[in-house]
Amino acid sequence: MHTLNIFDILIVLAYFVFMLGIGWYFMRVNKGGKEYFAGGSMIPWWMSGMTLYMANFSAYTFTGLAGMTYTTGWFMLVSFLIGPFAYLFGTQMTAVLWRRTRSISPVEYTYTRFNVTTQQMISWVTSTSYILAGGVQLASTCILLSPFFGIDVRTIVVVLGIIILLYTFLGGVWAVSVTDVVQGVILLSITIIVLPLSLGLIGGFGALVDKLPPLSLSHIYNGVHYDVHWIISVFVITTIGFAGGAAQRFYSVKDERDAKRTGRFAALLGFSSIAIFGIPMLVTRVLWPDLTQVEFFKPYLGNNPQNLVYVALCMKLLPNGLLGVFIAAMLAATMSTLSAVYNMLSSIFSRDIYQWARGREMNDTELLHIGRFASIGVGAVVTALAFMFVTSTYGIFNLMQQFFVLFNIPISIPLAFGLIMKKVPRWSAAAAITWGLIAGATAKFLLNWDLGVQGYFSTTMAFVIFAASPWLSRLYRTRPNALAFLSGLLAAMVESFYVATVQGSVQSWQYPVMVLSAAAFGGTLFGFSKLFSQQSVEETEIVAVFFRKLATPVDVMKEVYGAGKRPIATLPLVGGTTMIMGALMSLIFFTNTSMRDKLIVGVLVFIMVAFGAVLWAAGRRITAETNL
Repeated sequence: MHTLNIFDILIVLAYFVFMLGIGWYFMRVNKGGKEYFAGGSMIPWWMSGMTLYMANFSAYTFTGLAGMTYTTGWFMLVSFLIGPFAYLFGTQMTAVLWRRTRSISPVEYTYTRFNVTTQQMISWVTSTSYILAGGVQLASTCILLSPFFGIDVRTIVVVLGIIILLYTFLGGVWAVSVTDVVQGVILLSITIIVLPLSLGLIGGFGALVDKLPPLSLSHIYNGVHYDVHWIISVFVITTIGFAGGAAQRFYSVKDERDAKRTGRFAALLGFSSIAIFGIPMLVTRVLWPDLTQVEFFKPYLGNNPQNLVYVALCMKLLPNGLLGVFIAAMLAATMSTLSAVYNMLSSIFSRDIYQWARGREMNDTELLHIGRFASIGVGAVVTALAFMFVTSTYGIFNLMQQFFVLFNIPISIPLAFGLIMKKVPRWSAAAAITWGLIAGATAKFLLNWDLGVQGYFSTTMAFVIFAASPWLSRLYRTRPNALAFLSGLLAAMVESFYVATVQGSVQSWQYPVMVLSAAAFGGTLFGFSKLFSQQSVEETEIVAVFFRKLATPVDVMKEVYGAGKRPIATLPLVGGTTMIMGALMSLIFFTNTSMRDKLIVGVLVFIMVAFGAVLWAAGRRITAETNL
């Protein structure tokens, strides 16, 4: 296998400088909070779509996901199909509506649609969820980089955490979006090259099919059971998650048409993942069926060595110089994800938490300053969490899936369906969040159910009380005794469901806790129904005004290009930068490499220069037409 040389390290360092330069450049664009958090609603749809796609890829894809694919084979390739359809269905549910909220924070609209309690609940649960996931993403990157550099993984955590934080702090959503496109080109270019090279090691795709075990829909991975219920559950959760959680990608573009295009473009890119990411990971299962017998993996045998199979594959296939490009691609993916998280969470903190605590509306400049300092706090917490996660025996993949199930469901359902369902009262979102959190925590920590069943239970309970809230409101006003009976019946039914599903396999202390959990559902059903029924005429009118805004198309000339604003020419910038990076990579030709290695480098350089040239030419044409 190849090892890093000084040329690889120089490439990685140059990439870091490039990322910081992008952030510095876009400091000039950010005149206030709207530009910092929403790009002034002038982010091109193709750029926003690439950002949406890239937000779900990081070093975790090449570590935790690679380890799971190595272990389960075709099972994970089936799960790869989830993403593109979830992009398509989820984003098309709410893309237009998100744009018409005219928001600059993904939870900003909840104050009007629901109430301040809901806004604060969603803000804190969203922040907790994304910060925990961010810690996993950063830990994944550091685990990946450690074998290359031979540096203690926790040292890498600190250095990389600071770099990501700096460029997000400087550039805001414009820096995130522009670098996502360049990062996407790097990521796709290197993985497209790895795909045919990896298949060549084992005799082609036919040999892969012949040598892999047949598809199985049940697997145990690091003590966690995955089956078809997990696949179905993740599809449902991911679809709703994109509908409720991809807000920033939609309100950052100029109009409703571009919001729809954003989701469709991300879905199109998602289908490429099946081949360019999934198949090389399957090849490693055939290439190294027993990792204990491979020298590269021996130092990591006690800490999930399967997470490094993609790293080992690239070190085997890629020449020096391109190893540096590979590392840059991994950093690109993680920096894309984390920078988007930092920017989104800083918008939530400044717009939805800090502004509420101050008790007054802040102006655009104040939001910008608070948001930048909030991103520092988010980055510090994510870095601290990564310290813990890098040594976890539970596994990177399992950590990510568990956080996803516990937190995404309770917040995604009210965020998504609050834009769609007009008749639900203002307290319905708080009820859905409460029930979703109780259901998820009970299923995980008390009943120890599989992840798929946890997802079913949490989704069902959160959606049921959200959708039933108008009926429960009427029932409380007209027949409160019947509602009280229904609350008791619900508690009894949930308790019976617990007992039936655990089948006596729980310890004695767990039974009273099960009773308390069931009673919590019954008690809160009555309590929330009372709150549902207390919505005043004034509050109902506020909600009606909100939906009238959602029915009003965006006036682009007035709302986006008012006060003399002009579109920012991003295509020439991205295209020119990509061509320059491709040209610089051609210097690898002058290193001591074989003809095979030179051919690999030539393919990569051609892809990047050709793609950059297309973007640059298109940008120049559009700019010329705009100036006519």
